[in-house]
Amino acid sequence: MSFFEELKRRNVPRVVLTYAVAGWLLVEVMDLLTDAFEAPSWVMKVFIGAVALGVFPAAIFSWIYEITPDGIKKEATDNPAHETGAGRKLNIAIIVMLAIAIGFFVEQRINRIDQGESQPVAEQTSESKGPPMLAVLPFVSASLSGDSEFFAVGVHDDLLTQLAQLHSIRVISRTSVLEYRDTVRNIREIGKALGADAILEGGVQSAGDRIRINAQLIDAKTDEHLWAETYDRELSPSSIFDVQAEIARAITSALHATLTEQDDSQLAAIPTENMAAYRAYRRAMEFREVYGGGLPDAYREALEEAVALDPTFTRAWAELAGNLSFENFFDPEKIPEGIARAEEIIENIRTLAPNSADYFIGQAYYTYYTLKDYDRADQFITQAQNLRPSDVHIAELKSWIQRRQGDHEGRLETIRLMQKLDPRNSGRTINLVNSLLVTHQYDEAWQEIKKLELDDYWLASTYNLLLLREHQDWGQWAAESLALDAKLEDEIRLDYLWDGHIARRDYAAAEKLLERMPGPGESGHSEVFLGARQANSIVTYFLSGQDDRLNDVLIESRTHLEKSLTSAGDFTRFDLNLDMLLVNAAEGNRDDAERMARRYQRGASADLAELALSRHYVCQFLAMAGSVELAVECLRDSFAEPSLVMPFFEPFLPYYDPIRESPEFVALLAEL
Repeated sequence: MSFFEELKRRNVPRVVLTYAVAGWLLVEVMDLLTDAFEAPSWVMKVFIGAVALGVFPAAIFSWIYEITPDGIKKEATDNPAHETGAGRKLNIAIIVMLAIAIGFFVEQRINRIDQGESQPVAEQTSESKGPPMLAVLPFVSASLSGDSEFFAVGVHDDLLTQLAQLHSIRVISRTSVLEYRDTVRNIREIGKALGADAILEGGVQSAGDRIRINAQLIDAKTDEHLWAETYDRELSPSSIFDVQAEIARAITSALHATLTEQDDSQLAAIPTENMAAYRAYRRAMEFREVYGGGLPDAYREALEEAVALDPTFTRAWAELAGNLSFENFFDPEKIPEGIARAEEIIENIRTLAPNSADYFIGQAYYTYYTLKDYDRADQFITQAQNLRPSDVHIAELKSWIQRRQGDHEGRLETIRLMQKLDPRNSGRTINLVNSLLVTHQYDEAWQEIKKLELDDYWLASTYNLLLLREHQDWGQWAAESLALDAKLEDEIRLDYLWDGHIARRDYAAAEKLLERMPGPGESGHSEVFLGARQANSIVTYFLSGQDDRLNDVLIESRTHLEKSLTSAGDFTRFDLNLDMLLVNAAEGNRDDAERMARRYQRGASADLAELALSRHYVCQFLAMAGSVELAVECLRDSFAEPSLVMPFFEPFLPYYDPIRESPEFVALLAEL
């Protein structure tokens, strides 16, 4: 008998086939388990290796032993029953396991197709549509000090800017990936937290006049390495930007994405070839990263140094134009010098790069902050966004412009984009909740706020407000609100705390806060308007019926406002009209209060963000003045248009007590 006939007689091929089918099933089950428990990729590799090696013991076992009705026994030299009995059982086992395997395979393929896993990475996102989402983790350096660390931060930030230009992918913002610096979490966990389809890791090492940059791209769903490369170059800005462009091109290729002609042109551009200018610009960016708003003088000084060293450095020029324009918005004393300087900078960028994102960004800042021409600013920022679709800073500026335009639905769309680009920044969700409240989309606001940790007063109090909408129990709301005040009193803004006391009609508690509030010109308040202390004193004394104290504050407030109006012109400032509306309402001058309300609304119509965020004050002060018809009309309009007037909360506040028994107000409550 030949060797192969002996193998067949001893059922070795059947055992090996049975083992292969069983092993394949085990591997598939193990793959599901490792996904469910997010196990490291090496676990699956070790398991597959162990299963593969197990085929040899199985073959040896089948050669030596046989399966009999009396159990497993050592192989006899001549046993036809083995061929017919054990062989038949093995045939049945193979058929059953093959049926199970085929069924399992078909079910898995259907699931993968349903979940979009059968698509290439370039066609997947967290929602299985649109361009793939890429997260670039902070680059590591050879040391935690010196140039390696400096260039690691710079290369990472600049690479994000390069990638933000591409239309075929979307890039997670720097803010959301910083927490994964030196992380021990695996790629699948990071990808899931960021909603990313692919992760880029990298490192930087500089020594003398050389720099080494390495990068590797990993599929965030499978942990598969898609691409890797190391670049050794001369240490110069042009070399650094060239490497970044090469990395960007390699990423798009690995993700099966396509570069547009515009993408390729932008990647080829070198922002600066002056190393000293590059270093100065990077210092400025570090200040922006640390301070956010309220940037120190050193930030602008670094930008001025950068453009002095390289007058063609448009990226630094655009940043400087934005800073100057921002200061013009808040500090009138800097306007003459600042406007001239900003205009000079923008003209310079236009000459150097008229169709660049830098030019459109600079123009958007200037027209928004300085000219306050919101429609034109929107045109510029839209052009910038077309050139850098993944730049979250551009999207943020667009959302501010849309708010001023009164384009609240457009702003919601922009904020949702910012959420995708910056998923670990809870501030994006807070902005979304606030915008949903302004547009009266309370159901969606409720769903969004439940996703957040209620770790500050605004969030927790807003949660309680939306909960009030659900249960309609004001006693429960008051108790929860009071408990929240006690828990977070040291962290609450005084105006929020005062609002809570007034809403609960606890005027004594509200009065205790008044002396801690700023007056005109204090704590950043303009000397032109009433300070929080005066305005809130008027409301507190009016609602609590303290007429003598109220009269003293009203005399002081009217004198102050009339002086301000003399210098500011005849009610040209709509916010001054609001202060005068409050004074006239508390004095009982209903006709003058109604006149101030109309003037305020006409003026605020030029700034729809201001109108949306403050029209509840108009309704409240008209009610205090006893202007029933206009107060009810104000509430109805505010329910229908963007505002913070919430129908389940606003009409029940004490401001409306003076008109609460009027037929018009009773009818409004009945409708609600």
